[in-house]
Formats: sequence, structure tokens, C-alpha cells
Amino acid sequence: MGVPAASAADTATPGAGSGQRAAADGKLIGKPVILTGEGVDKKAKRPRSAWRAAPAPKAKTAPLSPKQAMKEAMDEARKAGAESYLDTSKVPLTKDGQASAQAAALGLPPTDLGDEPPAQDTNQCLDRDGASSAQGETLNRWLWCQKLRIGVQYFKIIDGEPVYQGTSSVAFHAVAVGNGKQRVLRTYLQAQYDSVEYDDWSLWDRFFTAPNLKMFILSDCAEGYDSCFATGSGIEHTFDEWDYHREWLHWDIYSDEAASTSPDKVLFHHWHFRFGGSGGGYVGPDATTADRTFRCDSAGYFSQFDVDYPKACVNYEVIPHLQYDISDTRVASVARHIRVAQDTPDKTYPIELEPKHIPGKYSGSRDDQGLQRVPDGGVVAKSNEDWKNYACNRTGPYGGDQAWRGLPPYDTATQDCDEYPFQSTEQGASSPNWDFSVRAVPNGENRSAGGLLRWYYFSDRILYNAADPFWVEIRD
Repeated sequence: MGVPAASAADTATPGAGSGQRAAADGKLIGKPVILTGEGVDKKAKRPRSAWRAAPAPKAKTAPLSPKQAMKEAMDEARKAGAESYLDTSKVPLTKDGQASAQAAALGLPPTDLGDEPPAQDTNQCLDRDGASSAQGETLNRWLWCQKLRIGVQYFKIIDGEPVYQGTSSVAFHAVAVGNGKQRVLRTYLQAQYDSVEYDDWSLWDRFFTAPNLKMFILSDCAEGYDSCFATGSGIEHTFDEWDYHREWLHWDIYSDEAASTSPDKVLFHHWHFRFGGSGGGYVGPDATTADRTFRCDSAGYFSQFDVDYPKACVNYEVIPHLQYDISDTRVASVARHIRVAQDTPDKTYPIELEPKHIPGKYSGSRDDQGLQRVPDGGVVAKSNEDWKNYACNRTGPYGGDQAWRGLPPYDTATQDCDEYPFQSTEQGASSPNWDFSVRAVPNGENRSAGGLLRWYYFSDRILYNAADPFWVEIRD
């Protein structure tokens, strides 16, 4: 069903100055509002002051720059405590340290999305406290959710002045799911059964006026149509009909790679739900929910189990981080090494004459220096390997009369020389801006840690560019 149009005179709202007097006496005019938190529940006490006005739709804009998008997204992630992480202790490995086929059960990137969001992840997301927050809950880069109440505060023009009549609202569950093979984000919305509330209306209006007023809703992209566009039209029901509407609604938001000049054709976008009312003597403006950020790419270097994932869109308001557990015997020595490197870098090899600074520790803050992935076998990775080998083998700058600075001899038959930050990062051993650490660890543990790192890159879709930092957390 299409979105109903409104005339210029009909779009006036209470408090909008002289424009509101264009509405005839007796006409209902509305103010779109949103509520999150405890007030979402049916029968909750909802004073008018608890609602916040929904923002008016903005003019279409150009795509965000990577730097701007990262700052905005990390700020939102920090406020919401949104963390996208891989618990590596749960990832099954083969004997040679690679993620086994059973790892697919942890959840491969979503691809063939249906009329309803993935049930298990959706329920897990909605069960978290963050789902009721203003930012919603980002379960991981592939799924975001929120519980919210959307409604309209109605005013009647009496003697030229707006007089509050009541608020009509519906509780919704919202979900946004990325796609691992296409540049598309699918947004879902489900009205909660028997959740419509008519706050503050008179008894007469509660039964005869408010239920017959209408509200429409749809999903849209905030950026211009030359880079981002949504499919589908607005869905409109009376509030009485919304009360019994159980089906999930969904809209797709596409990103056009032709609009990008960045590596991997990366584009950052905002999306939101747009809603408003019509009919039953009501006039008023449209409004939107808060913008959420997502990122789309055409990076052709992601594959798993002989399946390619050449394009994708992911939720971006989340702090991506990798976890290793010291209690995981498959990687215990590597985890201990990373913890020492992050917490007491001056107690690591190679020995430096100045205090060492080693980045990448996860603290939940974007202010800490993260790690950026680089291509395997590329110039940076190869240089990192060379410098690691200098420190491990007491050669190059760590040879000769400087050999005391390098790693002491170790049993190369049973141990590998492990390095942190990882060889596959910009902050690795050859970085001119950051220090590094090497330590001898059992070769099986080193292979397992490497396999889990590769699985993490895949599962969190970590790109080869500086706009996609990640952090490392060591747990007991």
C-alpha cells in the first residue's frame, strides 16, 4: 500500500508557529513519537513526557566517508556497549588447526533471507537488555534488533489552538540482517499482538475515534538514490488492525557499488523506519526512527568451505573484537603471550631501549589503537614476517652484538615463534609506529590460533583497510 500524501497545510504540527493555524478547528493533527525502554510494554505507565519526538525525514545525502562513518559508528557502539566478538573456544578445529566443517553450525553469513528473520539469532538478540535501548542491540555484524513503541500524539484544533487529545501507539520488534553474498540489508518489523495502546484519550474517543486512525510504516535509506535505495512501499493499517497484525514485514535496502571509488567498493549508509498517519480526520507530518549505520563492500577475498562470499552488507555500529581464552588448551600459550604483550610489553622480546607500545588490546573504547588487517602475502605481511624472523632468529637488527635483544634459542622441532600483533595486520613487526613481541609456543597451538584468527576475519567480515579496525581480548 502506498504512503498517503499530505498537503502543505496539513503538515503543520503543534508548536510549529503560525503554520499550525492552517488546520481547521476540529481537525486532528499529530506529532509522531517513539518510546524505548520499560515503557514499550503494554499497560506500562507512559506519561507524555516519556515519549520523544521522532525526527522529521531529512533530505537525501551523499554516502558517509569511511573516517566519518567509523567515528559515528564507534561512538554509538561505545554508548550502547555493542560488541561483535568471536568466542574462539567454541570453534571446532581440524588436526591442522583449520576451522572444521562443524564450525558452520556457529553461523555462516546469512545469504538466502526469508520473510522472517533468523529465529535463533533474533530471539537471542531480543532477549538482551540492549534491545530495549535507544540504540537497540547489535548481536554481531550480521544482526541488529530493537524493541520499541511507535505512535502519534494527537491534538485537536479548538479556537485556533492545539489541545492534546491522546496518544495511540504500537509496540514493534525490529530487526536488520546483513547479507554475505549481496550488497543488501534486509530490515524486518513485527507489530506485537494485542500491543496497541490508547493513552489519555477520552472514553468515547478510545472506542470510536482512536482505533480508526491510521499509521503507515516503511524502511528507507538516508543516502541518495544514486548510491542507496530501498524496495517496497509503506504498509498502512488502522490502529485497531495493527493490534491483530502478527506477520513480519520486511524491506530490502540496496547499496550500489558503482557509487564507490574506495578499495573493495566500500560504502557506508544510514537506514531508518519512516512512519506517519492518515485518514479519520488526521493530518500531520511523516517522521523517522533514529538512523542506524551499515557498511557494504565488494571484497572478493572471503570464502569458506569452497563457497565464495564476494559481496556483503553488515551492521556497523559495533566494536569488533577477537577473543582467545587461556583456558582453551588449543591456544593457551598464544593467549598468554598476547596478554603479556598487551599488559607488560617491556617484559617481551625483542628487547628495546625505549618503553614499548604494543596496540590492539580490547577495552571497549574506540580511543585505544586497534589492529587493521592487510592482505596475506602482500608487501606489509611479508615485511612483518621478515622482522619477526629477525627477532626470532637473532639476525638483522637483532643479530651480532645486538643478539641479546632477540628471542633466546628454542626447540624449533616442537615450537614456533609466535608474534603479536599478528603478521596479517598493519601494526605487525615491521610497523614504524608500534612495537611487537615474539615468544616460542608449541607449534600445534600456534597453528590453532592462526586458524581461529582466519575464521574470525571471515565471520566478522574484517576488510583489508584502515576503516575496519578490530581488537583482541584475552580471557581466563
